Amino acid sequence: MFEALSSPWLPCLVLIGLAVLARRVRGNWLSPGPLVALVWSIYVGACLLLTDYKVFASGIWIIVLFVFSVLFGTVLSQGLDLRSSPSPPDRTVERDTPAIWQSRSLRFSLLFALVALVGCVNLLFVSVEKFSLDFSLLDMISVGHLWSVARYDGEVEPWSVRLLIMWVYPAVLLAGISFALAANRARKWLAVAPLVPAALVGTIFAARAGLLISLICWFSGFFAVRYRQTGGTYALFQRKLVLLSLTLAISGLLFFVAIDTVRRFEGGSLEITTDVSRLNKYFLGSVPAFANWVHTSGEQEVTMGAYTFAGVFDLLGIKQRQLGVYEEFQTLAGGEDTNIYTLFRGLIQDFTLPGASLFGVLLGFVAGKAARSDSANHLPNVLVLAGYYAFIIFSPLSSLFTYNGLILAWGMAALVLGFRRRQRHLEARIVPSSA
Repeated sequence: MFEALSSPWLPCLVLIGLAVLARRVRGNWLSPGPLVALVWSIYVGACLLLTDYKVFASGIWIIVLFVFSVLFGTVLSQGLDLRSSPSPPDRTVERDTPAIWQSRSLRFSLLFALVALVGCVNLLFVSVEKFSLDFSLLDMISVGHLWSVARYDGEVEPWSVRLLIMWVYPAVLLAGISFALAANRARKWLAVAPLVPAALVGTIFAARAGLLISLICWFSGFFAVRYRQTGGTYALFQRKLVLLSLTLAISGLLFFVAIDTVRRFEGGSLEITTDVSRLNKYFLGSVPAFANWVHTSGEQEVTMGAYTFAGVFDLLGIKQRQLGVYEEFQTLAGGEDTNIYTLFRGLIQDFTLPGASLFGVLLGFVAGKAARSDSANHLPNVLVLAGYYAFIIFSPLSSLFTYNGLILAWGMAALVLGFRRRQRHLEARIVPSSA
């Protein structure tokens, strides 16, 4: 009996049950409540099924508590009405907003992508000068390894480079929005183009996180617009979207293997190899690491947001962000070390377990409010919903607020898509009525 209660499969089954119940109540997987339960049911289930890591049930129960907190927050804002979704929009209000968004999102996503591409070229020339390389193929491949070593030695790219390549994040967020609004295939292909500089940055730096975050931003913008357009009835598991997701997943896996090879390349002959234990660690090691930390850690100092909002704290000079956020490593089965602990270690260390639960309630309340709003084209609701999707999808690895580029992405999206509306409202106030 005790052995069954200590099994991580018990809280995993509770997660699956919460996901099924939430889906039945809301009627759509993209509704904020069902989504968080779905993401964590899939991720925890994959960790238990596909690896032989020791996973303590206490860590999974904390994940269940957080998911339940978010669900409770959505109930506070959306109620318990079966299949609650946004009301049909008033077509007499902001009728031209989708057309404005379609045009501006595509134009500015391509503009920002071009800026990031210039940053990639600048980064390449900076790398050649910094590491005394030439433009031979092997030297270009070795750049990723050299930057990887430099980062662990505390060096970072020059600000002239960083200020350019960070524009890839607003580019991909706006591109996802543009893809959802695109009226033809040509616009759809153009809306995929901003992912190219994201892949280039990842290749030059031999960094996997940048492309992953870019994909999350792209899908978040796409899903938020689709959910709002359809009044909360958009089907997540439809054939075209599943095929697109599988294609991107396979491409991402191949990209990971290639970048991992580049990261370890120190010259000589290039051999592309697949290390299953390393793949397991990077894709599925965060939950076992978090569960180990919960099981073994003692009383922790409350850090009041320094880990959950690490990028913001670093930008403001309050606390310098560590490479990988945490200095401590957990050793997983097979001898692999990781310092990726999911979102939850930072939340608990910042605000304690009750505080982390309250954070979940507030998160669910805000997301539920955005999902329920009557206006399908209301910009704040779309961006809040996109931010929620990105935050939850990235939560198995860390907090989205670890990266300042994401703050830039949402800020620029609000500026780009909201400018015409503010301008029209100002004109309406200035020009007197003819009545």
